[in-house]
Amino acid sequence: MHIFGMIKDDFDGVTIMTSIFLTKAQQFWPLTDYLSGFGVPIGRYIERFHLPGKMLDAPELYIDEARFWRLAQDLAEREGFLDWGFRAGQQLDLSVLGEFGTKLLQQPSLKVALEQFVIAISAEALHAQFAVKKKGEYFWLIMNGLDGAPTGRSILELYDLQFFFILVQSAAGKAWRPPAVYLQCDSLPEGIAKNEISTGDIHFSSTMTAIAIPEALMAMPMRNYCFFTTMDAEIKHNGRGQPDFTTSLRLLLSGYLDERLTVSDCADLVGMSVRTLQRRLAERETSFHELLDQTCFDTAKQLLQDESISVSNICYELGYENPANFTRAFRRWAGVTPRQHRQLL
Repeated sequence: MHIFGMIKDDFDGVTIMTSIFLTKAQQFWPLTDYLSGFGVPIGRYIERFHLPGKMLDAPELYIDEARFWRLAQDLAEREGFLDWGFRAGQQLDLSVLGEFGTKLLQQPSLKVALEQFVIAISAEALHAQFAVKKKGEYFWLIMNGLDGAPTGRSILELYDLQFFFILVQSAAGKAWRPPAVYLQCDSLPEGIAKNEISTGDIHFSSTMTAIAIPEALMAMPMRNYCFFTTMDAEIKHNGRGQPDFTTSLRLLLSGYLDERLTVSDCADLVGMSVRTLQRRLAERETSFHELLDQTCFDTAKQLLQDESISVSNICYELGYENPANFTRAFRRWAGVTPRQHRQLL
């Protein structure tokens, strides 16, 4: 999201390092578009703070982030839009992150998407540090270190908070809100209701910005993850917009079949202990091995529809050491061999 540049100057033989926070103009477009919709003369503010006027038309243009956030603070006070960071953030989608945003939406689970987001943004955003940490019954998506951010950091914090929401909502649905939130600002700006931020507690004047994510959500597939037809039918059958726990776990497992995951590997992927995972599955009258079998079977049936893929290749794609083992397993699932099943299609 943020790019960090360095300028070196030699003065009496001493090298002076001056940091410049640079961000692509496109990442501020939701903010400028929001204000323009209310008739705010955003061009005048851009000129006043000596930002390039073409930033409104050139998405790849790098601009001085600190200068923009000084503009944000001045504009908020002059125009009375104290909640504009949060409101503009509500118009965000992950396309702001370009190809990386598209990649996040295609991840097999929320946990994987969050971890990739943290790795990528931590390499670029020097005004803050990001992390995903497990504590108690929640995973926490955390941003530390806004003390080093420029003027306007309360607006920046609520704007970045919407990125957090959008990431989780891409798996959990647009109505999702965190059960607990920590904010570095002292209070919410006028016009923002508490229930817009959290369904539970909000802790102000914190040393970090953080949202709580129930561990059960971490196994959910992201919005653009490729669902199998059979699983799509199950989702429709259960009458909800999101798959249940076992269905989402099957979706997750489908991306790792060639690795022949153990129950321990699976528990690590979804951010649970082995005991918690086994208990969750037992409550749904199934087990990890049964779920893995179901996923292999569904995947095998899907692949067998494509006659250009040999049974041997399907065998290895599903993690079996040889076609004979795969054939025995498929016969156990379907009562026929893979070749017989293909002939029946």
